[in-house]
Amino acid sequence: MPKIKFEQLIENLTLNQISLETEIQSFCFSKMKSGGDVIALSTDTENTLISVLAGMVEVLQIPAEDDAPRILIVAPSKDICLWIESMWLKISKRTQMIHTLVFEQGDKVKQRIALFNGADIVIGTPKRLNEMYFQNGLNINKLKYFIVFEAEKCVKASSVIHIARMTDSFPKCQKWIIDSVEGKNTIKLAENILENPTEINDFE
Repeated sequence: MPKIKFEQLIENLTLNQISLETEIQSFCFSKMKSGGDVIALSTDTENTLISVLAGMVEVLQIPAEDDAPRILIVAPSKDICLWIESMWLKISKRTQMIHTLVFEQGDKVKQRIALFNGADIVIGTPKRLNEMYFQNGLNINKLKYFIVFEAEKCVKASSVIHIARMTDSFPKCQKWIIDSVEGKNTIKLAENILENPTEINDFE
């Protein structure tokens, strides 16, 4: 399948009233291509994540040939997972990239089947992702990007261990922490999973 052009990606964003105008958004969009772990602290975490998702589409827009996800996003709740899904569908239009959700309130068997059938991006809560991973329901051999969105809330909903244990056996991939505050849980998680991260924030 042919790749969508950069202009078409921007058109997808524009049609959905999404822009990449702020300094932190521009940085995140370009950083997806250059590599290296990142801590992005922003007063607008949602738009920061949107810029990262747009960068993912630009880099990985052709669907994978196997069932292993290339993008894994950890979010603190079902509602936030659903919001991320809605943004992903808008941004990734025309790419045919497959996604799936895993969270505690969902049917575990159906979620496992969806993972088995394959997805380019998996979005889920820490506990359910951890459970799927350690029960061999989540193949991370082709992982390219790992993102913890609203890290402070993720850790409170689960634990640093639930998230950090998964990353111990990850292949080399770019890891992101996105949050609005640099709380103690965010700092501890960063120390456990990131390697020489670049830190950016839009605080005055």
